[in-house]
Amino acid sequence: MNHYVVYTDSGCDIAPELLKEWGVYSSSLTFRFDGDETEYSNNDTSVTAFYERMRAGGIAKTAAINVGTFLDEFEKLLAQGVDILYLGFSSKLSSTYSSAEIAAQQLRGQYPERTIITVDTLSASAGQGMLVYLAQEKKLAGASLQETAAYIEDLKLRIAHWVTAEDLVLVDGER
Repeated sequence: MNHYVVYTDSGCDIAPELLKEWGVYSSSLTFRFDGDETEYSNNDTSVTAFYERMRAGGIAKTAAINVGTFLDEFEKLLAQGVDILYLGFSSKLSSTYSSAEIAAQQLRGQYPERTIITVDTLSASAGQGMLVYLAQEKKLAGASLQETAAYIEDLKLRIAHWVTAEDLVLVDGER
């Protein structure tokens, strides 16, 4: 039996409801808009509402998931006897992956009978989301945790990410 879960973060840009439907666990990065004291997660607002606010001139600033959040969430699963395959937001774009790896290192010592594998997907958005989807499909097809992790490690180096933007603004405000 494949007694492990695929775990990711909101950098994959897949709606929390869809991840839940797939059986994938997730933690959410947070964000706030300039001038707004409210901190949001993907569970608090829809992707549509987020981008509508951006189109209206809102500037969002994100915050990585911290080590404590991963410690809490991973430990709940490990205590239930479940292993974890974490597929994280690119370490080149966020410290979220690093937080997950630090938590995993701490918990490996506390749960030596459990396995936690972390994979830096080197991607975000649809690229990360595709890897999450394919990992879950591999798991459902009967692949072991190690087989699925190796599959994703190989695949992440052979995918291309295409990004489009309506407008780019440089740091100094010039185009």
